[in-house]
Amino acid sequence: MQVVVDNSAGGDPFFAGEVVEGLRAKGLSVELREPPHLKEFDTFVHVVSAGLVIRVSEQPDRAVLEVIEEVVRTALMHRPSVRRRARSVPVRLGETGRAIEWIDVFD
Repeated sequence: MQVVVDNSAGGDPFFAGEVVEGLRAKGLSVELREPPHLKEFDTFVHVVSAGLVIRVSEQPDRAVLEVIEEVVRTALMHRPSVRRRARSVPVRLGETGRAIEWIDVFD
């Protein structure tokens, strides 16, 4: 299964990098999708999303989904503010908008 950490919305690049490193350390094949050079994430607006999407090439089994959740939750806890730690990250099937799971620090 291919996992894409989609940061093309221009969210927190350090968060995206930490998620990529964590997933690779767990043995998953991961691609990081960077934002276009001119793209900026608007932090003025209150957002509940981290500006990051985890995309999977196929429906993951529960064990793989738990690994993804663990890595994302750990990375969220390393964010410098409560507001950034409380954001949610969707796991989406391929390039669709269909979220198969939402991950946040609350279990």
